Amino acid sequence: MKKDKAFESLKKSFAADLEGKVKTLQLTIADSNFGGKKCDWETIFRIAHQIRGTARSFGFSEISMAAGELEQSVAKKSLEHTARLVRRISDLSRIMS
Repeated sequence: MKKDKAFESLKKSFAADLEGKVKTLQLTIADSNFGGKKCDWETIFRIAHQIRGTARSFGFSEISMAAGELEQSVAKKSLEHTARLVRRISDLSRIMS
């Protein structure tokens, strides 16, 4: 029983943390689109990797799969595709809340 409460608490923490990670991804993409800066693909990959692993650990398979696709999109360096995947993760995170 105590483990279940701890696990649920960690899941809630992940959900709250996910919101911040999505915001960071969105800002990174926006900076590239509107700020004229070179895209920080390393940051996008690192955050996507963190989301993928943690989401999988908590049983959020759709979020994990979308984050895995996001990791792969870094190799393509397509801001449009990357932005779509970030929106997908954002939409999925709202559903889980």
